[in-house]
Amino acid sequence: MQSTLKAVFFDLDGTLLDSFSLHFSAYETMFAHFGIEMVKDKFLGTYSPNWYRTYEAFGLAEEYWETANNLWLEAADTHEPELFPGVIEMLDILAAEYELGIVTSGSKSRVVKEISRLNIGEYFGVVVTAEDVSKPKPHPEGLQLALSSFSRSPDSAIYVGDALADFEMSRAAGVRFIGVTSEFANLAFDHPEYNVHSIADLPSAIDPNT
Repeated sequence: MQSTLKAVFFDLDGTLLDSFSLHFSAYETMFAHFGIEMVKDKFLGTYSPNWYRTYEAFGLAEEYWETANNLWLEAADTHEPELFPGVIEMLDILAAEYELGIVTSGSKSRVVKEISRLNIGEYFGVVVTAEDVSKPKPHPEGLQLALSSFSRSPDSAIYVGDALADFEMSRAAGVRFIGVTSEFANLAFDHPEYNVHSIADLPSAIDPNT
């Protein structure tokens, strides 16, 4: 990896946090309130970090979106997902060399709660959530805000995520992307513009000499 690399930014859900079951269960509970059946294949096929796209895909009228948000957060609050295996060791290695941050589409209240519960806040110099931007992924606003907070240029950073919208955001921001495997992932393993890795293998993916 080029010596100019200074910062590594992460998606949260599906990248650091093993939260697929939380998300799916919360969507099931929320959609059931509106008489909508949650179908896993459809969810995976239409998944986006912009949850309003999921609402649209399942036919939830916009007038119910605010209520749906509250119901989803209430349901999600009953779960306590864990970090993927190897995340702490990976963060320890990278934090010794680079500035680290999170850029997520998750709500601020939930993200702050999870970071605190898992005792990983000390690793991250910036955390950008849904409430910090006006345009969600794949728009680059969140990643641009994170870069600005560290006074870093796009070519001095990497973004790590598991979804196509993560890749599209990185590309729009001019930031190199590294994909990781997760149940959320709608990344093609043979995509010519990125490789998909286990999160535990990230240090060697960034720097083969690690």
